[in-house]
Amino acid sequence: MIYAKCIQETQIAKTELEFQIRKKENNHIYCIGQITVSKNECDNLYCVPLNFIYDCLKYGRYIAIIDENDGSSEYPCKGSYMGLEQCSSEQRVINIMDSQSEQTIDYIFNEVGNANLVHDGYVHTLPQNIQHYFKKKSELIR
Repeated sequence: MIYAKCIQETQIAKTELEFQIRKKENNHIYCIGQITVSKNECDNLYCVPLNFIYDCLKYGRYIAIIDENDGSSEYPCKGSYMGLEQCSSEQRVINIMDSQSEQTIDYIFNEVGNANLVHDGYVHTLPQNIQHYFKKKSELIR
């Protein structure tokens, strides 16, 4: 199972050097291939199963794919991601994707493998063409 989290554009570092410089900022900074570490002992880093990522868009437009392995290949079908989050003091970022792109939607549906498990959460906040693509993709695969 793949885990992910939503982040804001201001939290993204494009290079390892930028990441090293910016990781002392108040907000957590994420960079592909780097490990983001929590700021203090009480500040856990959360991520959710990939099929719930559009439920988390209120936290940011960009989706960080996290190297979090719980040993499961099955995506949960619960109605909410609450209780399904993984939390840790560090997260390795595998990729960062734009939630408003067709390629990201393709990736999510392909990886989850079952359109019935992909929640549409805050898809209604995305541009109309992306909402349409998401709906079309979910209907084609069902």
